[in-house]
Amino acid sequence: MPQDLPVTPAGNSAPPDAPSPDHPAERLTAQPPDPVQPALAHRRAADHLAAEALLRCWVRERGLAATAAGERLVLDLGDSVLHVPIEYWSPTGMHRFGVPHGALGPVGPGTLARLLGECAAARGDVLQRFVARAAQSAARIAGHIEARSAGPRPAQPATPFLTAEQGLIAGHPLHPMPKSREPLSAAEAARYSPELRGCFPLHWFAVADEIAVHDSELGPSAPDLLGYLSGLIYDAQPGSGRVLVPAHPWQAGELLRRDNMRELIAAGAVEYLGEGGPPWYPTSSLRTMYRPDQPVMLKLSLALRIAGSRRENPRRELLRGVEAHRLLSGPLGARLLAAHPGFRALTDAGFLATEGVPGLDVSIRHSPFRRGEHVYCIAALTDLGREAVAGDGHPHELAAHLHGLAALERRPVRAVAMQWFARYITSLIAPVFWLDAEHGVTLDAHQQNTMIQLDAQGYPGAGWYRGNRGFSYRVSCIDRLEAVGGVPGLGRASESVVADEVATQRLVNHVGINNLMGVAGAIGCARIVDERELLGLAADLLAPLRGHLPVDLLLGADTLSCDANLLSSVAGTDESVGEPAARRFHVEISNPIPGTRRSVPSSGAG
Repeated sequence: MPQDLPVTPAGNSAPPDAPSPDHPAERLTAQPPDPVQPALAHRRAADHLAAEALLRCWVRERGLAATAAGERLVLDLGDSVLHVPIEYWSPTGMHRFGVPHGALGPVGPGTLARLLGECAAARGDVLQRFVARAAQSAARIAGHIEARSAGPRPAQPATPFLTAEQGLIAGHPLHPMPKSREPLSAAEAARYSPELRGCFPLHWFAVADEIAVHDSELGPSAPDLLGYLSGLIYDAQPGSGRVLVPAHPWQAGELLRRDNMRELIAAGAVEYLGEGGPPWYPTSSLRTMYRPDQPVMLKLSLALRIAGSRRENPRRELLRGVEAHRLLSGPLGARLLAAHPGFRALTDAGFLATEGVPGLDVSIRHSPFRRGEHVYCIAALTDLGREAVAGDGHPHELAAHLHGLAALERRPVRAVAMQWFARYITSLIAPVFWLDAEHGVTLDAHQQNTMIQLDAQGYPGAGWYRGNRGFSYRVSCIDRLEAVGGVPGLGRASESVVADEVATQRLVNHVGINNLMGVAGAIGCARIVDERELLGLAADLLAPLRGHLPVDLLLGADTLSCDANLLSSVAGTDESVGEPAARRFHVEISNPIPGTRRSVPSSGAG
């Protein structure tokens, strides 16, 4: 297959023009090296970040009242009372805390997890597992900090996209165990973790045609494309009776231990070929693999329990990606492009799965970004792990970028931040709400699933959504959407049709709370702009969408329903299993948006 393999992009997936070589966003990928810190300092920094995440969850899920910075948070946890210095109190929940102290002195994340778990009624093995996973997460963050302190520059040639994908050092700031990866060993983590700049070849299986299931809107078929990407010399062409299926190295070992796989190998239906082909780079999800020289990424199954769930691809999600591509490549995609030309969907437009072997499958995702394009996962821009290694006083990449833009433009950083935030809303947040309001297409557009592409001035020029798992369609709109989209049976086989109340909950929680309020909180905790000014600006920019229930709730409700990540983790729920309403615990939180001060960003760059 030729090197310039034709891969047909989605109708709304053409990237904007490439930025200039001296793009202001270069500062996001060019941090000066820091001195090597002692291991104890790395551990203390990691423990601080891990404890902060636990405390943020507890404050949110217990509805603790707002407290002024400089005061102390006093937590009565049954037999223990903790005193926690407050460094910053956030209307959106992005609080910053000092080290918690009990009667015997400082309290680390393991002890803190045990106290909180006990107060949440966890006992026995359930409590022990929760504590162990929280402690493991803290230890992994320490390893990330140590590695970044020792070698802040990537060893391999990196694109801005890959640098951001491998830059989530601390992870979700409102999850009690954001870097828990059970049961990944330390040696395996050193090879497979994006934060440690992992890079490795994939493992390959040759699967009999009769048990291979595949579909593609990529141009070539999924078997043809994967055969080319494998770099292997193997007779797996059409008519040979075999197709090649890649697997993550860890998953390959897991699959080979399963009885169903052993039976298929013994019967000759599957052949294990071992490691092969060029190396791939893990992105922030661990299981989506990237190569800068290829037009696609590979989303593999990985039976690890990462934060909230095991990450194997259910068949419904494989179908969902191709179906969503077809929908967005038709008339609906044209309408979206006309209404929001700066919004793109990164679709998973092909898949290959193996009947009888759940977990031996791959979803094939477009990879349209050229080497010079500055595309960043929102979660990477706001990740608080940076402050442990950067040494310049800026807690995350977005803060460093905004200060750099302000210096370049000779404008107040507050004005630059307001301008940047406004462009972020119009490029990413407003289009997601519009798509649901106008057509009933709901995207789980949380920070991990969304990206911002910066223009030549360093401001958001395009917003991207990714993730076949997060496409769903309102039941009240499905007949009309199916007619407009021209996709027969839309959402049926992919199990993507959801009740309206589920769609509303997802948008409020993922887009409103996690993404919009999370970015406002990140800018606020960096002391750049008062969060309420940012939220007032958001309310003004989203006002044209009033009448759409999720927007009405965000702009007017006193309280909002929010994922309770700590309670869900204590209970051991798996968000990938069961009905949506049963996967997670939810709590009502105070809505910080109503009554916020309105402010329009000043004119300037961007």
